[in-house]
Amino acid sequence: MHTSLILPKRPGPAPKTLGRLPHSQLTQHGPDDIVDALHTWCFGLPNINNENSGISVPGSRALVLQDDMPGNEAAFMIGREFAHIHPKPDNGSMHLVLPVEDVAEVKRTTWGEDHYLVTQGQWPVGLVMIFSPRDESELMVVKQIVARSYEFATGTQIFD
Repeated sequence: MHTSLILPKRPGPAPKTLGRLPHSQLTQHGPDDIVDALHTWCFGLPNINNENSGISVPGSRALVLQDDMPGNEAAFMIGREFAHIHPKPDNGSMHLVLPVEDVAEVKRTTWGEDHYLVTQGQWPVGLVMIFSPRDESELMVVKQIVARSYEFATGTQIFD
């Protein structure tokens, strides 16, 4: 059983985001080396395929749970995709699915916000945008959030 996310406050004001589709981050993007490290870590998770997103903008890379693995339908956006990383110019922000109880912590600490479709009542609470990590310490926090999404999708913990 998981424990709820406990996150430090994200430094500074939240970035500007586009309040329509495609829901994207407009400011405060992480540098390429940090975003590359995020990709490397995410796609190194066990039983995950790196695929084109089935639901996001072209160039988005999706974390898709392999077909032969048990998964939680409530964690998937489309097919077995539970998260995706946006390409430039929206460099390194992500959409992912979290348990409802973790969404409030992500928003309270300003690491992310509800997806536009959630704010419009067109998608259940749990689908969030996670802001692009801007440095190594922020990357560590984003990894914690992605690990929680992975756990929600797979039932398997990455971090103890």
